Amino acid sequence: MVTTKPVSPPPYADPAAIETQRAKAGFSFREDMAPGVVLEMDLKRILHSTESPYQQIDVIETVFGKTLVTDGKTQSTQSDEFAYHESLVHPAMLNFAHHNGSNGPKKVFMVEVGN
Repeated sequence: MVTTKPVSPPPYADPAAIETQRAKAGFSFREDMAPGVVLEMDLKRILHSTESPYQQIDVIETVFGKTLVTDGKTQSTQSDEFAYHESLVHPAMLNFAHHNGSNGPKKVFMVEVGN
C-alpha cells in the first residue's frame, strides 16, 4: 500500500494570496475627465472585458462598486446609478400625476435599452 501526504495547493491558487499580491501591484483605473483633470482610483477587479464592433466594454470594480466603462469612459457605477434612474422616472411620473390627479402611478417598471 502506497501512502502519500496531502499536497497543499500552490500559494498562487489561494484567492486571499492573489488579492494580497494584486494589492501590492497597485493597479489603478485612470480616466481623463477634461483637459488637465484626471480621475484615478484603485482598481479592485476586472470583472469582464470585451470588444464589440463598436467599442471597448469593461466592467470593473472600484471604490464606487461595479463600474461600466466604454472606450475608457465611465458610463455608470453601482454607487450612483440611482441618480441616473431617478431622473428618468420622476418627470414621467409627475407628468402622469399632473394629468390624472390622485390616480397617478403607484409602481414603475423601467426598461433600459442602452445609453
